[in-house]
Amino acid sequence: MEYIQQLKGVLSEILNIDTSKFISSTKLLGEISELDSMSIVLLLIEIEKRFVLKVDIEHLEAQHFETFGSLTSLIKNPPAI
Repeated sequence: MEYIQQLKGVLSEILNIDTSKFISSTKLLGEISELDSMSIVLLLIEIEKRFVLKVDIEHLEAQHFETFGSLTSLIKNPPAI
């Protein structure tokens, strides 16, 4: 579960928000105004760095950013390249 804390840290750093109370069902996209197209790009870059993975942006969808849980699923099971 270490990756969950790491992801909270990444979101907190990039969006400059408190993520300490985030749970799987916490809504992100459309609910957190700081999560815009530019911050999504920065978030993806940092996720790839911190979690040593490559996300295939061709298979990336808005649903990956709907909730904190869907974002953690992206890390556990990134779209195949």
